[in-house]
Amino acid sequence: MTDQPSLLDRLNGWLSGEPVVRETSLQVLRVPADGSAPHPLRLKTIETNDNVDCFMVHIPDFRPYWGKEEGFQHRDIASLEVTDHRQPELNGKYFAWKSFAMDLMPVSKHTGFCGDAFIAKTPLWEYDENGAVYEDVPVSFLGSPLLGMVLKRLHDR
Repeated sequence: MTDQPSLLDRLNGWLSGEPVVRETSLQVLRVPADGSAPHPLRLKTIETNDNVDCFMVHIPDFRPYWGKEEGFQHRDIASLEVTDHRQPELNGKYFAWKSFAMDLMPVSKHTGFCGDAFIAKTPLWEYDENGAVYEDVPVSFLGSPLLGMVLKRLHDR
């Protein structure tokens, strides 16, 4: 469920220059740059209106991993739509993010680009008045070829 921030929260965010943090919590997949195993992680979402992913209205909050400035601001996104998978829980649209703040983050031992990568899931594009509707990334995603497919899409961006 998405908790939409109040008008006062939005105004305070605008005045402070900080994105508004929502209480929405979702399970994403983190692919750590240090070479440790990809793993599920719970993150809240923050509002976005000034970047390549602004069409989603709110995105997972990667700032603890990328920093609040350039690492977070210099991000890119790719997606992969999965339909009719033999494991129905894997059907959906996967969005993957990377940072391209090359001077601030180490090169990933998993992906070849800088910093951690993150993957979130939505139903086959569902969206409401609050923005993107998210589902938790299923744990079975980790053992599927879909992980490599999504990372390849992100790498090719």
